Amino acid sequence: MSIKKIITKSLNIIFPVKCVCCSKISAKSNGEDILCENCRTVLVEKASFHCRICGNPPCFCDCKKVEHIDKIVFPYFYAGDKLTRAIYAVKKSNLYYINEFFAKDMYNSLKLSGKINICDVDIITNTPRMKKSVKLYGYNQTVPLAKMTAKYTGISYMPVLAASKLYDQEQKSLDKTQRVLNVQNKLTVTKYIRKNKDIIKGKNILIIDDVVTTGSILSECARIMKNIGAKNVYALCAASVFS
Repeated sequence: MSIKKIITKSLNIIFPVKCVCCSKISAKSNGEDILCENCRTVLVEKASFHCRICGNPPCFCDCKKVEHIDKIVFPYFYAGDKLTRAIYAVKKSNLYYINEFFAKDMYNSLKLSGKINICDVDIITNTPRMKKSVKLYGYNQTVPLAKMTAKYTGISYMPVLAASKLYDQEQKSLDKTQRVLNVQNKLTVTKYIRKNKDIIKGKNILIIDDVVTTGSILSECARIMKNIGAKNVYALCAASVFS
């Protein structure tokens, strides 16, 4: 056994890994099992939930329409306590393995759905997060998801958009109309894109988000990118609320 494995095993005995959903200590506790077997099974079963409108599983559902977004894919419907807790862990704790869990499912749903041709995508980017949230939690939860997706697909990741100081109210506390107004004209392109606008002209862009509810942030992101020349803007998310 390598020294690294010995140290990892010893640390896991002293500080056993707890499931991010139910807080139970994993029976395996190998440093990577941040989901217990029960919660992992429940989360996987969420992928079999069918849309209430079309009757299709998430990755084949086309009922979720977001203005300016050409196609949207997601592996889960945002329902159930365990999925909510797991997504919360993505938002609040920069845990590699929970990010990887969702990024892999997102990538697999992208391949399985056939709605978006991976070979046609030129750039992968992510939705911005409020500056005060990034300061509070130390990261933007959509960045690791986007970077991992880029790694799986072999497509370049590029930070295209940023949040302005005016974007300072959480979307979750607002209704549909308020959400649209809350992000309107409060997102901007990054400094690099401002200096190199031609870099996305005529390009197909895949934007990554965690949960799509009303789609107001995705819509605003796509509108801005198309205004500076993007050809198509697709979205890949971890979960979506039912349409």
